[in-house]
Amino acid sequence: MRRVKNEERKNEIERDEASRFVAEQYVSNGYYLHFHRNVEIYGVVKGKVAVTIAGECVSLTDGQIAIIDGLENHSYEIDGEAEVFFFHVGTRYLRNFLSLYPNKRLPHWLLDVNYNKVLHERIKKIIGVPQEDIPELKRIGLTCQLFSDIIEHYGLVEKSGSAANDNDLITQVVQYIYEHYNENITLETLSKVFYISPKALSKKIGKRLNVDLRVFINDIRVQKAVEMMDDPKNKDKTMNDIIAMCGFNNMGTFYRSYERNFKFRKLDK
Repeated sequence: MRRVKNEERKNEIERDEASRFVAEQYVSNGYYLHFHRNVEIYGVVKGKVAVTIAGECVSLTDGQIAIIDGLENHSYEIDGEAEVFFFHVGTRYLRNFLSLYPNKRLPHWLLDVNYNKVLHERIKKIIGVPQEDIPELKRIGLTCQLFSDIIEHYGLVEKSGSAANDNDLITQVVQYIYEHYNENITLETLSKVFYISPKALSKKIGKRLNVDLRVFINDIRVQKAVEMMDDPKNKDKTMNDIIAMCGFNNMGTFYRSYERNFKFRKLDK
């Protein structure tokens, strides 16, 4: 399927529901740094993609796969285009896995091309199928079978106990930031909302998201700004108007965030 994903710019959190069960295959030109709560399986069908997960970057080629755990920051950088696929597994379908392996996760990098053909074939069964057409029991079965195949060949990775315990709090913080990105958000304001000291919250955010809070907030703002710039409803607004509406206080901060997230896209000033 040849289709460049222009609609990818939509904020991930807006489509990050627990029942999400979607697989797609398409031609991509890259995707900016982002987060979501659901597990994502991302594979390269044809081409080369520099995949970054929680600060670690690996160049994947034909037949290789990456797995992103919930709330891990990740991006895809492509020189030109590549044919890729993804499978988003909602948290509802992770319950069996999490109950059996509460402090473990799937490995990030699945590099055995021959074995990965089995995994891709399983995912192909639902590529392009509307999630409402996939029965609930089948979603659970497909997830368990796919995860079992991955574990059998690649094993599991240990999670720290603190990361597992902090996951719910950081999920709520991320949700709050996505909903209030255009406001003045600081460690102090977040600490009042979530009844935790700024120092403790800063430590948990840095450890779980592997990125500075200010950088994370501005990355969300720039994603929203690009989405608004591409929306025909905002054609009468200037770039400065949109940037201000998204919570940026100065152009320099916006440009730095834009360069960090949209290297593959030329900015129309």
